[in-house]
Amino acid sequence: GIIGFIGEPFVFLFYKKITFMTGSESAKRDLINLGIPGDKIRAIPHGVILPKHEIRIPKFQTKTIVYLGVISEDKGIKDAIKCFSILNKKGKFNFWIIGRSETNRYMNKIRGLVVSLGLEGKVKFWGFVSQEKKFELLARSHILVNPSIREGWGLVNIEANAMGTPVVGYSSQGLIDSIKNGSSGVILSKNSPENLAINVLEIIKNNNKFNALQKGALLWSKNFSWEKSRRLSLKLIQSLH
Repeated sequence: GIIGFIGEPFVFLFYKKITFMTGSESAKRDLINLGIPGDKIRAIPHGVILPKHEIRIPKFQTKTIVYLGVISEDKGIKDAIKCFSILNKKGKFNFWIIGRSETNRYMNKIRGLVVSLGLEGKVKFWGFVSQEKKFELLARSHILVNPSIREGWGLVNIEANAMGTPVVGYSSQGLIDSIKNGSSGVILSKNSPENLAINVLEIIKNNNKFNALQKGALLWSKNFSWEKSRRLSLKLIQSLH
């Protein structure tokens, strides 16, 4: 609560001589801002569990825009739905939401937003799905939208990229590390549902741009694995002895 928020910076003052391992440069900067010396922090990319074999599934003929993550306020689900509403007026799209809600009450609120924006029957709620189904849906999608306001990393971006699906995401902590701007996707210069929709349309309407981002997404995703994270983590731990 509020006590933890206020007290957190003071707690970190006791750890200035401790070596930290974090998952992104964004998180590293956060620790520096809390008073931890930069030379005491090592950013090691998170591991990602991806299918062992390449999934060869064609994209849907209808352009499909997907949101993947917990259905919660801080993950930006409202902005994703508002983006869907804008896109719905610009052409024919499939809109998918993959993930469980943090509470039933919040889910009802989100379904109410979908209805109020005239998207009833146009947004597909998949709920929580298996790993296999998740990657199948990502492979069939064209673009993942990620309007999260804050992340430690942004695992879903890499999962989408590995399926040849570029990401359009907000310029926020974590996402700026897991999205390679202009290569695996696009980081917005201004965070808003309107700008999210504009950038999605720019990619969808330009086959050359989409194909380039698709190739870049696949290449970017190959930089991340649990094996690589394990190796770098062990190297750091062994260097402390």
